[in-house]
Amino acid sequence: MVRAPNAGGARAVRCLALALLAVGIALSPLPVSSGEKPGTPEAAWPTAVHARYRLRYNGITVGHLEISSTAAAKTYSLSGSGAVSVLFGAITWSGSSRVSGTIDGGTPAPSAYAFDWHNNNKGGTIRMGFKDRIATQVAVTPPAGAPPDVVPLAPAHTVGVLDPVSAIMMLTKADSRAPCDRRVGIFDGKQRYEIVLTPKHETRLPPASGGGPATVAHVCRATYEPIAGHRANAATRTYAANRDVEVVMRPIPGTGMLIPHSVTIPTLWGTGSMVTERIDITTAGAGKIALTE
Repeated sequence: MVRAPNAGGARAVRCLALALLAVGIALSPLPVSSGEKPGTPEAAWPTAVHARYRLRYNGITVGHLEISSTAAAKTYSLSGSGAVSVLFGAITWSGSSRVSGTIDGGTPAPSAYAFDWHNNNKGGTIRMGFKDRIATQVAVTPPAGAPPDVVPLAPAHTVGVLDPVSAIMMLTKADSRAPCDRRVGIFDGKQRYEIVLTPKHETRLPPASGGGPATVAHVCRATYEPIAGHRANAATRTYAANRDVEVVMRPIPGTGMLIPHSVTIPTLWGTGSMVTERIDITTAGAGKIALTE
């Protein structure tokens, strides 16, 4: 039985829903380092991906997430949408995200980013335009408030950054680094922060539907480092101090790719998770691949 959270717990559940949907919408299957140079078939981006994830809170399914992406030789686009309902609809949250851009030397460069969200009482949108990894156009509706404890944003905080979706693509792109050795700067329209992946350990996952051997997956610790635009309060310090967020990256047999298998976000009020239900991938080299849990 899930106990109804108090006011602080309700805020935590809403933040957990936001984190799961934002992370899930951002994550898409991308190539793992194979020793090949960007641009070779082995290191190519998947041409198409459709994924469905189950969202859970304290072990109970509370929603689903759908992700679709396409990539050509020089361009990419990704869209995702999901919804969460907790305590028989007492707390609801839904979100969708879209991004498009170009691929230069295996690196994504966004051109347009959109994020829409709704909860029980209100909704909002974020629109951003990019040029040369600089956020040149930013529109947030409703406009962000300015509490006295907000760390001010400066023009420099929108330079050399990526939107949240393209940033996660960078965190999982193929290069010479280990899968859990990554850092990327993000501007989401309100905040400038960094997401850092560091290695924790490896784990064995059962074979996907269709049989085959068990898979050795990489378990990464994901940490949030706020820089500007955030509130310098206890909640932000708690999120930044959380060293227990895990992303499990699963290799796809017969390819040079990893997919996010699961995301786990423990908090004082409960644990949120995102787990694979089905992923369909189309690649230039390996054709169509389907994974079902």
